[in-house]
Parts: sequence; C-alpha cells; structure tokens
Amino acid sequence: MAQNSKLPVYLLLVAISVGSSLSYDVPKATVKVNSPKGFEVSIPDEPGISLFAFHGKVNEEMDDLSDQTWATDVVSSRNGRWTYRNRNHQLKPGDVLYYWTTARYHGVDYHNYNQRHVVDQGDSQRIDVNGSNGGRQPIVANGHNTFNIFVQ
Repeated sequence: MAQNSKLPVYLLLVAISVGSSLSYDVPKATVKVNSPKGFEVSIPDEPGISLFAFHGKVNEEMDDLSDQTWATDVVSSRNGRWTYRNRNHQLKPGDVLYYWTTARYHGVDYHNYNQRHVVDQGDSQRIDVNGSNGGRQPIVANGHNTFNIFVQ
C-alpha cells in the first residue's frame, strides 16, 4: 500500500521535470530606430521558430494584451532575423516603446512580456529616402545590391 501512495508523487515529479525541459526563452528583441522615420524590432532566427509576433505602443504602457497600437505576425525570417518593420511612425529621443513579443517555437507560442525601449539621441540609423543614387533604392537579391527600383 505504501508504494501505491508514492506513485502519484513520483508521477508529479516526472511531469514537472519534463515540463521544465520543454520551456523556451524568447530571445531579447533588438530595437532599431530609423531616420527620418520608422523603426524595427527583431529577434535572431533559430531552428524551430516558425513565427514572430510584435505588439507595441509608444509613450503609454499597455493595460492588457489587447491594448496596443501595433500587433503584427511575421511569418518568415530574412537575413537571419525575424523582423517587424514600421516605416511610418517617427520615434523621437525620449519616446518609450512599450512592447511584447512572441516566438512560435516547435509549434508552441512563447512570450516575452513587459518590454520597453527608451529612444536615445544616438539611437537612429539614417535611411536615405531620396537615395544617393538618383532616387534609386538598392535591394539586396542573392547577396548582391541591385538598383532596379525607382522611388518617385
């Protein structure tokens, strides 16, 4: 009878140890502020990731999981990163980007809640929208720059 009473405890310990070995930590996101406007939030690609999601808001904390300005699923990685790109919003020094991210890892969604990025004076990377190539914007295709797209 004593061995039968130990069985549930043993099964519980096995379940806890298996459950903890199946956990996954979403990589910390990198935030890049583009100038004159736009920003990017990304995580590195890893085998097993099949989706990256970004949820964010500027200068106001999110009250719940549905309280956001942007909510986007990214379904493919590019150049070794899963990247959300916002080309329209201008982040200024002192702005706070509140966000959370999700990575779908081996079919299970894992979250990194309550993240924030304070925009610093030196944060932005210059994006030349007019182009120094007569209005043409380079595109990387198969590892080579091309200039076949014209921006009017």
